[in-house]
Amino acid sequence: MWRIPRPAVPLIFVLGLVLSSVPAFTQSLPNKKEAREWVRRAQEASDLRSPDAPPYHLVAKIRYTINDKTMDGTYEILWAAPDRYRVEFRMGDIGETDLVLGDKKYVLRTTPTMTLPMWSVSSILFFSTPLPSAQSSQSVHKLSWAGDMANRQICAAVGESVTLDNKLCFDAKTTEVTATHTQPITNGSYRTVIDAFTLDLTDYASLGKMRYPQHLERRSGPESIVATVEKWEAVQKFDESVFVPLPNSTAWDWCSTPKIEMPPSNRPYVLIPFIPYFGLYKVVRPDGTVKEATLLFGSAKGPAKEMLDMERHNRSAVHICGGKPVEYETMVVIWPTSLPLSIFMLR
Repeated sequence: MWRIPRPAVPLIFVLGLVLSSVPAFTQSLPNKKEAREWVRRAQEASDLRSPDAPPYHLVAKIRYTINDKTMDGTYEILWAAPDRYRVEFRMGDIGETDLVLGDKKYVLRTTPTMTLPMWSVSSILFFSTPLPSAQSSQSVHKLSWAGDMANRQICAAVGESVTLDNKLCFDAKTTEVTATHTQPITNGSYRTVIDAFTLDLTDYASLGKMRYPQHLERRSGPESIVATVEKWEAVQKFDESVFVPLPNSTAWDWCSTPKIEMPPSNRPYVLIPFIPYFGLYKVVRPDGTVKEATLLFGSAKGPAKEMLDMERHNRSAVHICGGKPVEYETMVVIWPTSLPLSIFMLR
């Protein structure tokens, strides 16, 4: 029988305590195939427009800043289905209600056109992907540990961008998404991004099979948006008044996933001087010609004039719903890169 010398007992006891405090996550990182599945699952779960999303009610507080002007407001989504939902946006004197019923979208505004705050806030709050550009779950290229011992996370770098670093982080125990971060890549030879761009989605919460951030921040060009979700709850049944067509609203032919046909172009690219920031509201006819173009932010003078003229006079994408081209409204927002020259693809 082995005997342990008495002086060695305290040392062994202390060593046992140290070893017992080493957590089980000292194992190696998962392989990229596993991480790709986590990313795919996170993207699907955070899609507030998904056909599989159960009825819900979401209310968020918004702080919107552009240049040196800051406004506070609210954004509300009452979702029953992809073809039955209502969005309410209120910010100072700006008010907009969008009501989708079947193949119609009813829009009621306090302003002549859609506003830049409405467009921008919708693009971060009512999104279909947690990343600023379309990213494939097959593009995981690096895994790393993050967090402290009590809140261990595994972060996956995704995408093939040479200008933006996109990262999703997951709870090491549950593999549920906990944060999404995008920031410029500033090392190497590619300091060519919209160098003010950052995105942080944190405080994820679950509702059934869905999982959505409760705190969202984005900085892009002269804009910054901070959104905090104050309510996100399942709804058994909405009051019938929620989905009644709005008096004095504008009705648009509509579908949740139009087929988009891009116009042919003899000049696929154009090289123009550095463009100041600008935002352009457009109404596009069924044939792709521009019916209305209103500059909402920026100046029509100087180097931006050529770009504005192209947007106003060139054909835009055609949206087709149920085999029928439809008129639609959109926003063209240009927050230029840090390069002295910028290349744009003509639509």
